[in-house]
Amino acid sequence: MTERKLLYISLAATLFFALFGTVWGLYTNSGMIIFDGIYSLISLGLTALSLMVLKEIQNYKEDDRYPFGKAHFEPLLIIFKSVMLIGMCLISSVNAVSDIIGGGRVVDPGMALVYAVINTLGCGAVTLVLRGVNRQLDSGLLDAEYNQWLGDTLLSLGVLIGFALSYISLMTPFGWLSPYADPALVLLMSSIFLIFPVKSFVSAFREFIWIEADDEHRQPILDEAEQIARELDAEYKLRMVVVGREINIELNFLLQQKSLLTRDMDDIRKRVEKAALTIREQHWINVNFTELREWL
Repeated sequence: MTERKLLYISLAATLFFALFGTVWGLYTNSGMIIFDGIYSLISLGLTALSLMVLKEIQNYKEDDRYPFGKAHFEPLLIIFKSVMLIGMCLISSVNAVSDIIGGGRVVDPGMALVYAVINTLGCGAVTLVLRGVNRQLDSGLLDAEYNQWLGDTLLSLGVLIGFALSYISLMTPFGWLSPYADPALVLLMSSIFLIFPVKSFVSAFREFIWIEADDEHRQPILDEAEQIARELDAEYKLRMVVVGREINIELNFLLQQKSLLTRDMDDIRKRVEKAALTIREQHWINVNFTELREWL
């Protein structure tokens, strides 16, 4: 299954749950369900935006406007998506606190339970599909999409547990707590859900500002660079970042009174490219040779 097809499936599922949650939430007067529906509506717009960005990223034709490629579009989009979701969670938390102070919100827990069961099963199914397929594709966009759906699944599960407890409480002396269940769930779930967009934001922001790649990504290039340096009796300097689905590599060799033919230089570049292909299919490689240390 392709990345684009998965995003279309996610888009269709998001549209369904957005309408389902918003309508059901308004019908039952549940702030928790409305929060879930609005989250899905925002996700709908963000998924559509992901498809637009994916189309641009997968257009491999050289574009003079972006001489160094479009790989940075992906972390930029993930940053935008994360900020939107973080903002929504914070606003929902503030509204939930206001409802609690105001005496809670009366909701039919039975109707809310029906919604929670349907939503938990549906969101869980989409989450598992995204997770399973992305293990092969290793897409940053799909990973962000997976985090969205995982958050929604946990949100729905929390609603299910919360409203089940609220329903049971009506049969006990603690029934007076039932009106507080809905805003309390909004506050709890929106606070927990902050973890997922914050995690995506930090990861994408590191890529966007070109933080050095981690050791796992660097090791294949370091191993090849070490071997080449020994053969040339040279020093080397590796600079490497991961930006979205692309790795960016600059490898400089300081030669000691040794000259190379252009063909030899290209052979070395091919060796570096072969090592890069073990990490990511998309890469930007620049291998330089110099006799001056200041160019290292």
